[in-house]
This record gives sequence, C-alpha cells and structure tokens, in this order.
Amino acid sequence: MLSIEEIYRQRLRLLVQTHGKGRQVVLANLIEKSPAQLAQWINASKDSKTGLPRALARKTARAIEERLGLPEGWMDQPVGEDEVEALPAAVAAAVVRTDVPGTDYLPGFEHLSIPVLANAGSMGPGTEQMHDEVVVGRLTVSPQWVARTIKPTALENLRFIHGYGDSMEPTFIDGDVLLVDVGVQDPKIDGVYVLEANDRIYIKRVRQRMDGAFEISSDNPTVKTVDVLNGTNAVQVRGRVVWAWNGRKM
Repeated sequence: MLSIEEIYRQRLRLLVQTHGKGRQVVLANLIEKSPAQLAQWINASKDSKTGLPRALARKTARAIEERLGLPEGWMDQPVGEDEVEALPAAVAAAVVRTDVPGTDYLPGFEHLSIPVLANAGSMGPGTEQMHDEVVVGRLTVSPQWVARTIKPTALENLRFIHGYGDSMEPTFIDGDVLLVDVGVQDPKIDGVYVLEANDRIYIKRVRQRMDGAFEISSDNPTVKTVDVLNGTNAVQVRGRVVWAWNGRKM
C-alpha cells in the first residue's frame, strides 16, 4: 500500500505530464511554486537539517487542487489505471514508478542524478581496483545537456569518478571529477579511457595506430609512458571519459 507521500509524488508526476506539458518548470509556474521546490517534492529530496525526505503537506495539496481546478481530495487518491492507460507508455511508467535504479531520470524530469563512485582512476602509477561499484554520492546535471553534448551509450551507463596524478595534464589535472560512460568496453574511437590492468585502474589516452594496434599513452609531455593493447585480457577497458569537470569536452 502506498504512503500518502508516495501518492503525492505520483500525482505530481502525473500533473507534470497533463498540466506541465512534460516539464516541471511549467507546472511549478502554474501552482506558483519554485521549480526547485517541486523537484524536491517529486524526488523526495532529504532535508539537510532533519535528514528526512521533503514531503508535500496536505494543506499544499489542497492549494494545488484549487489552483488547477481539481476536485478536493484528488491529490490524495492513488493514480488510477484509467489515468495511466491514457498516457504514453514511457510517461505512464514514470508516473507510477516508485524507484529508479542506477541513474535517476524519468521522462518530464529536469535533472539527471549520476552516481559518484568510490573508484578512482590514476593518471600515474595506478590505483587499486574496487570490483564492486561503491556509490559515495551523486551529482546532478541537465538530461538535455547530456543528450545533446555527451550522447552516452545509455543514461544509466554514466558514472563520476575522480582522477589523480599529473600524467594527463593539461587535458585534466589532479583531483578533477571525470564523467565516464561505462557502456564503452572497446576503444573503437580514439580518446581517453578508464583501463584496468593487474588489479589497478588507470586513466590513459588510447589511439589506434596505422598497424591496427591500440597505443596507450599520457597527455603530459614529460611523462613518456607508452604501451600497446595486445589483444589479451591483461588490459580491460572499463569505460570512456566523456567529460572532465573543468569544462573541457573529451
């Protein structure tokens, strides 16, 4: 049985589609609330002081109903099957879904919450590999920006990691946050990749040579490390770095 808080979240998601034309900002304007406030209600963002999810108050639910000309108590009723069936399939899934594994993004939402992993990539001698993904936080970006600029293999394949060392300077520097598409497992495109070798994680540039071999190198001209992917399992591609959080597209 759904809690009243989850019912309110479902109703707000439905209103984003039916009244907000699929955009939270439009609905926020209609109900005279800030887009940030609406997003917090929909996503159950935790209050920094109490640590509890931010929930829509019943008084506010009544005010929304009045503002949009809805029957009193409409917000308190679970979304019905007839309401869901009247929506496109992808939108309907967004309305009724109670959890979003991996990357948090639903149609009509105006944010994309990407996991920040404890795994770190070395731009030097390598860091020990953590074989399980340990999420230590999340960073929020615009899904429109991701779709237009990054064009990942899939939204759920995006992860943030930190890069350490100086071997990739000036492309990015020690401590930069890197956006990685873990859906890329083959270096078909010349670029910067997260590599695993000997239970260590590296961040290196990979390019295909004229003879077909893949060459691994550093961007820092003072670092002379060059190696070749030899087609064995000794080196594995764990993802492609698609953006460094110093504003440079990779």
